[in-house]
Amino acid sequence: RREGYSKMPKRPPMAKLRTARYGLRIRRQYEAVLAKSKALYKCPNCGVQALRRVMLGVWRCRKCGFEFAGGAWKPRTTVSTTAEAGLARVTEKQ
Repeated sequence: RREGYSKMPKRPPMAKLRTARYGLRIRRQYEAVLAKSKALYKCPNCGVQALRRVMLGVWRCRKCGFEFAGGAWKPRTTVSTTAEAGLARVTEKQ
């Protein structure tokens, strides 16, 4: 390699699974989304950190088998938490 030439930036480890091309920024964003979807979350049914994404929007607990529809990348979206808070307020008043 000639002096003064830089090599291409390395791909983040998660982004090597499925390629997002054309720029480091988009690859980093893609890696962040993949990390969110692959992470384990707390089950709303049993409370154990064993909730995994089965497919897009479907989440299942590995411990109790509880399955529900949630967000695409995270089990709880900001809209769902806002809606749950509103429902809790309405049921409190009654």
